Amino acid sequence: MFLGPDAKAPGAARRVLRGKLEGVVPPELLERATLLLSELVTNSVCHAGLRPEEHIEVTVTVSGAAVRVEVTEPGEGFDVTEVPQPGPGAPVGGWGLYLVDRLSSAWGVVGGEETRVWFEVNDTGR
Repeated sequence: MFLGPDAKAPGAARRVLRGKLEGVVPPELLERATLLLSELVTNSVCHAGLRPEEHIEVTVTVSGAAVRVEVTEPGEGFDVTEVPQPGPGAPVGGWGLYLVDRLSSAWGVVGGEETRVWFEVNDTGR
């Protein structure tokens, strides 16, 4: 799916993901995947510096009891040497990568000419 870099993108991503995975994966897995996708698309909208004509691409793959989601955009990328851990008094935002780190079974960032952030969730508890 391709999304415009605007405030509607996270909601559109959630709707498409639910439509694709509802009834295919367990509800708890769908909830985690939906939350994490929403966080990554929001990060792309807020931090990638995309122009209106650029887009965010979301790819979803289901393999057995696992879901892999990739969010790709032409943004500058970022270094993930340490996942920020918002604490008491932290600003309202800033929880996206922390949630991805805590709720996914695996995740990563691939940089280059474009930035791809991916995560996997499975039904083994993470």
